[in-house]
Amino acid sequence: MQAPNLQPVFKLELNHKVTPGVVTIAKYDGTHACLTASAGYDKIIIHHPHGGMISGRAQRSLAHGEVSELNLSQAVIALATGQIKPDCNRDMLLIGSPTQILAYDVHDNSDLFFKEAPDCVNVIIVGYFGKYKDILVIVGGNSSVLALNWEGTELFWNVVSGKVCSMIIFDFDKDGENELLIGCEDSYIRVLKNNQFIMEIAETGPVICLSQISDVRFAYGLGNGTIGIYEEGIRLWRVKSKQNVVSLQWSGENLACCWANGRVDWRDGTGRVQRRVQMRSNAAAMLLADYRTVGVPDLVCISDRGEVLGYPPLQENIGLNKSSKKMASEEDRLAVTELLNKKQALLVELQHYEANVASVNQDQERSLITMPTNTRLQVAVAPDSEEGSLQLAISTNNETIVRVVLILAEGVFESGETLARHPHVGQLKSLLFVPLQPPRDVPVDVHIKALVGYPESEQFHIFELTKQLPRFSMYLMLNPSLVKTKIDSYVTFRITERVQRICIWINQNFLLDEEIELESEDTKELHVSFICLRDKSRLDMDFGVDGQVKFTTHDISLAGELVQSLAIYLNLSDLQVCYIFFYILC
Repeated sequence: MQAPNLQPVFKLELNHKVTPGVVTIAKYDGTHACLTASAGYDKIIIHHPHGGMISGRAQRSLAHGEVSELNLSQAVIALATGQIKPDCNRDMLLIGSPTQILAYDVHDNSDLFFKEAPDCVNVIIVGYFGKYKDILVIVGGNSSVLALNWEGTELFWNVVSGKVCSMIIFDFDKDGENELLIGCEDSYIRVLKNNQFIMEIAETGPVICLSQISDVRFAYGLGNGTIGIYEEGIRLWRVKSKQNVVSLQWSGENLACCWANGRVDWRDGTGRVQRRVQMRSNAAAMLLADYRTVGVPDLVCISDRGEVLGYPPLQENIGLNKSSKKMASEEDRLAVTELLNKKQALLVELQHYEANVASVNQDQERSLITMPTNTRLQVAVAPDSEEGSLQLAISTNNETIVRVVLILAEGVFESGETLARHPHVGQLKSLLFVPLQPPRDVPVDVHIKALVGYPESEQFHIFELTKQLPRFSMYLMLNPSLVKTKIDSYVTFRITERVQRICIWINQNFLLDEEIELESEDTKELHVSFICLRDKSRLDMDFGVDGQVKFTTHDISLAGELVQSLAIYLNLSDLQVCYIFFYILC
């Protein structure tokens, strides 16, 4: 549903450059919205279009009559606003510098608190969290999160294994209390509940953007250009772009996406683009705010050159009313679109078959050119200890050859997320090997597109398959009796679970030639050993008769991921774990 001639409902120029990502909108007098942004190293600009000149430290800008400038002595890293002061309906401005946090009352020209932040300040958000009754100021640093009250008193502090890039607060587990979702540079989305992490969601790049959509859904954006939506911890969809996302906002039952190159697009519940606009320069921010004071929040898009554009929700601009917004008509439209796409794909395939048949001469055997109808593409993955990688084997079930293979796998290839293999004409075979080296222990979906035909063919048939690599696919199983070296570092804990379920967990999360099966139903213990293909390190897993579990490895990160994976599979909410690790200092 593309909207032609899309025009903004308001447009203005700040006549100042804007630092990307350091922008907010607040009501400092409790009534009128003011756009606030970093305009350089240590300067903040405040746009007040509804009158009420900002006084105090802020000075009127010579470049714009409705803009005031606030000069600081340190670099401005992050901005946030909120009604953090009790019994006050005015927003306070929170300014984050490399080592300090300042809470400033713009209306009264007074400081609420000044706090040192030794772990740096990357992100600041304001909201209710956990069992705390007051609104908190939550600060994300290089390796920690910190919560302050309106007076600057520290209420909690927690370590995060990675630089904090984004944060949102909402009731993730639907228990009536808000949780903190933290997007980290190490490609994880972590859920913090009352100062304890209850879930980690592995992604394929730094999580630079998080945005709440509804009570159960949130959107995310990665540093590699991927955006998507999660619902209760389950990913609904994701799409990939060559640009990095700047901001995500839910507007008019559509996900608005603002990209670094200044493009803004609106996507429906399946990720399909509904409409698109392009700003004249790169984007700095995109926010939801009632900047026109009409009672409905607009989508406010700001460029790095100070251009501000306001767009209403999707249904307002394209003239939809409540009677025309019915789920049935939307479902019918999507069904018709899907059928048309299938029809087009079948017509193209039919044209290719007709071209093949027409090219067959009477003196040639048809089987030498035409694709057999029973042709199938077969895919298998096996560990290669000599190369230290996984070998993806792609083959056909007859004499046809694999001409070209295109593989899409996020976070696997150093040069990007796509790898193409096209052997020389003299080396064409029905079997093609592609090495894979996942750098992290996360499940990976490998999407494969292969061109299959005969060496003499001019047209090839496209096969598409998806192969999922388990989380610990880079570990090759060894015979425990052949392992003689001893490892002193381990993690141990106790569970009450049948060893049969442990076997199912190992079979699902490791890449095995043959699934592990117990010798008899009376077996009460299990001992398995693996070697890591990346660095040849060893992993031993022992499951005792008394429920004692021991993971022996030199890698403390691997031990934590194994514990977390097993706890999620067994649905364990609490687990007492003991870590014993020895390091050799050189």
